[in-house]
Amino acid sequence: MGSCPPFEFSSKYYHQEISDGCMRQSSFFHGKAVLNQGVGYSIILGFGAFFAVFTSFLVWLEKRYVGSRHTSEWFNTAGRNVKTGLIASVIVSQWTWAATILQSSNVAWQYGVSGPFWYASGATIQVLLFGIMAIEIKRKAPHAHTVCEIVKARWGTTAHIVFLTFCFMTNIIVTAMLLLGGSAVVNALTGVNIYAASFLIPLGVIVYTLAGGLKATFLASYIHSVLVHVVLVIFVFLVYTASDELGSPSVMFERLQVVAGKARMCQEPYSHGGQACGPVNGNYKGSYLTMLSTGGLVFGIINIVGNFGTVFVDNGYWVSAIAARPSSTHKGYLLGGLVWFAVPFSLATSLGLGALALDLPITESEAAHGLVPPATAIALMGKSGSILLLTMLFMAVTSAGSSELIAVSSLCTYDIYRTYINPNASGKKILRVSRMAVLVFGCFMGMLAVILNKAGVSLGWMYLAMGVLIGSAVLPIAFMLLWRKANALGAILGPVTGCILGVITWLTVTKIEYGRVNLDTTGRNAPMLAGNLVSILTGGAVHAVCSVLWPQNYDWDTTKKITRVEKEKSELPAEEFKEEKLIRAKAWIVKWGVVFTILIVILWPLLSLPIGKFSKGYFTFWAIIAVAWGTIGSAVIIALPLIESWETIQNVFLGMFTNDRLMEKVEEMNIKLQSIIMSIPEAERTYLMEKEKLKKKEASEYQVQSTPNLLMNS
Repeated sequence: MGSCPPFEFSSKYYHQEISDGCMRQSSFFHGKAVLNQGVGYSIILGFGAFFAVFTSFLVWLEKRYVGSRHTSEWFNTAGRNVKTGLIASVIVSQWTWAATILQSSNVAWQYGVSGPFWYASGATIQVLLFGIMAIEIKRKAPHAHTVCEIVKARWGTTAHIVFLTFCFMTNIIVTAMLLLGGSAVVNALTGVNIYAASFLIPLGVIVYTLAGGLKATFLASYIHSVLVHVVLVIFVFLVYTASDELGSPSVMFERLQVVAGKARMCQEPYSHGGQACGPVNGNYKGSYLTMLSTGGLVFGIINIVGNFGTVFVDNGYWVSAIAARPSSTHKGYLLGGLVWFAVPFSLATSLGLGALALDLPITESEAAHGLVPPATAIALMGKSGSILLLTMLFMAVTSAGSSELIAVSSLCTYDIYRTYINPNASGKKILRVSRMAVLVFGCFMGMLAVILNKAGVSLGWMYLAMGVLIGSAVLPIAFMLLWRKANALGAILGPVTGCILGVITWLTVTKIEYGRVNLDTTGRNAPMLAGNLVSILTGGAVHAVCSVLWPQNYDWDTTKKITRVEKEKSELPAEEFKEEKLIRAKAWIVKWGVVFTILIVILWPLLSLPIGKFSKGYFTFWAIIAVAWGTIGSAVIIALPLIESWETIQNVFLGMFTNDRLMEKVEEMNIKLQSIIMSIPEAERTYLMEKEKLKKKEASEYQVQSTPNLLMNS
């Protein structure tokens, strides 16, 4: 018989029963809300309304005092003039889903230290490598609005329809994950009806996206990113420095060893099925403190494959690349990827491992629905912890959601309406269709989440399945801009056959391994791994074979001929578009993208393997990296956009706090002074020419007068 409670630090989760002896709490939440519904509705509607008004106001300020013209081009591409800091911030915000905050801590709870690492590294490299695609867009399709426009220009209508289908599928999967995670946590913490939450969360996003398009999305993403990183730093420092319950890496280390001890009693009623207890299956010596974890490694592979799909096949990342100024694109993606790494790695190394170290009675079902971080936040901070976590989650869901809205809107506008319905549409019509698409897809988001919740689909299942469904389009879409031989036949057959074979493999392995096919068995690691690998490899292999046999030998001439709707003069200097400069930028992102990819996916884990089970010193070093990366990344992503845009911010404030008529007069005087300054060299040249003419005239007159005198003298 074990003692009751087994550990003093988790005594509140155990109680003594006369008949059954020591009994562990059956779940953490018991299906009861920690906060009342009023708090939930206040956060959803209050934050939603605030961001809708505030972001729309920022867009108006830019239009009023910076002179932005709100055309269809501006709505969908933000003027193609966005700087490095804001692009990096947008990438971080766009890539910080509900899953980033929730699922990363779930895999920490399942596999220990390897979970957060594989989540972070397995989803960072795609952003680093996408920087190469972002530069290639500037070189080979400088006026494109969407990825599918480039597909149509290169491979024709059939390929266009295939990739349009995959892009829409990606947007639907990402949106589903955002709302599944968001609504589940809002429901668990506040008791707000899960279906009401599914509809209300996107509401504010729809309003500001309708008002300001892509630029509003970027501005809101920055504000959301600031709040996410502030909360991230609070939680990381709380767990590793300030908490009475934990408060240091050494306490975390000791607790993680104790809860996974072999002597621990884990049968009923000491613990219940699906709760974390005792040694971890598949981990070296059953420890949470090791990178030698088969479950963690399998998850890492699934994560890498699946996330290539949700970056390369998500039009949102292409739209961000299109919006960036050429000199900022590659740097923005590299910086964004490196800063984003800290969100799942630092947060899950804190809250995910914290749940284990506190011996919280979280069930497998609660973890699958993303409830590990809120459980830890509540255990450490009470209700204020749940409010902070809820705020962070709301920011993540809405910022990534607005990106998906714009991604779908631009596909509907340019790839359906402008391509097949009204090729000669004016800017005003394009703008109207863009806004209509935002509204329709925004409403569809809520309906989709309700359907999936009804079906019992969890965030964890959706996260693992995405690679099977969309992974087959990854390599063909990369070949489009990187390989001149890639042909249309392979572009059509590759994604379709890859997806079909991936799904067949996934379901077949499920049936063979577990004897039945349902949501539970299809969501397990072995079938997901097989389906993900078959999907991505088949898609690439089929396209490669077709292209080698019947090469296209393309020169990107037709992609360069993609036209803008409004022929506006670019604000950027011509040198931004010089081929030599873009080739240098490509060489830079290839070098650093590959270096960081090798570092975080190969070298880091390889160097951790000989350690086996972490010592206290090594785990302390690991925790310091998590804290430092999270803190430095947060500081950079908050400060850099402000520094880069300081001149614009000053202009806006000057305009706001100065009389409008006076500002108009000052602007008028500036224009006149500018024209005078510009005309000075011209005026000087004219004066010198006139002076030269006068001299010549005087000389000729003198010659005429002197000629008769000479004749008379002779």
